[in-house]
Amino acid sequence: MKINTVYKTLMTFVIIILSLASASGQGAYTVVLNSKIKYQVAANADVQTYEWKVYTNNLLTTEATALECLLMPVSGESNAISVEWLQDGEYYLTLYASGYNGCVNKKAWKYTVGSTPTIAFEQLASEDCSDDDTSFATLLVAKFDTDTDLSEDQYPLTVTYRITGETEDRTATVNFADKLFPIEGIIEDINNETINQIRIISASNKFGGNINVLTGQDIHTRTIFKKPVISGTIIVN
Repeated sequence: MKINTVYKTLMTFVIIILSLASASGQGAYTVVLNSKIKYQVAANADVQTYEWKVYTNNLLTTEATALECLLMPVSGESNAISVEWLQDGEYYLTLYASGYNGCVNKKAWKYTVGSTPTIAFEQLASEDCSDDDTSFATLLVAKFDTDTDLSEDQYPLTVTYRITGETEDRTATVNFADKLFPIEGIIEDINNETINQIRIISASNKFGGNINVLTGQDIHTRTIFKKPVISGTIIVN
């Protein structure tokens, strides 16, 4: 059977997804709940229209509801879509490309949306001497699950925290390269030992997805030692 050349071109049309939500080692794309992500494919001159849909089954027969995800067109970019993932589960982000000759091709990507990612302090305590520096940094551990660290494409993370004694929250950015959590506002006194407790209030990934704060590992205690006293009088023998 002879196949139309243009039709063959459409059937072999390679779609390059520019997804920033993949997680290495997950076996499929993994998304943190409440993430809002823009997806797009390279524009192709043979395509007249693009249509994006999300399905809940691999047969692509049951569309996701507005309670599960929201699809928002990107102005001026029909080859792109913004998706806000609102409910746990497995989904199939699907693109239909219609050619000028009336032929249609489709491509689907499987996504697993999860609400279980966690974040915690690697160490729950640290100490230092009074040195007029009210800042320090400590490591955070963020995971998709027990065995899988949050992947690089989920960073930077936004972390909200509060220091004991303060009435307002502070915000910090954690990068993938070092995973250091920069903390400002530490109280210290050269004449007295001070104990600061830093509590993680909330955290989110780069797409705004929620990362759960791990109970029991959400408070870091920072002890600042006083300086030893030196008498103001020097004795000469």
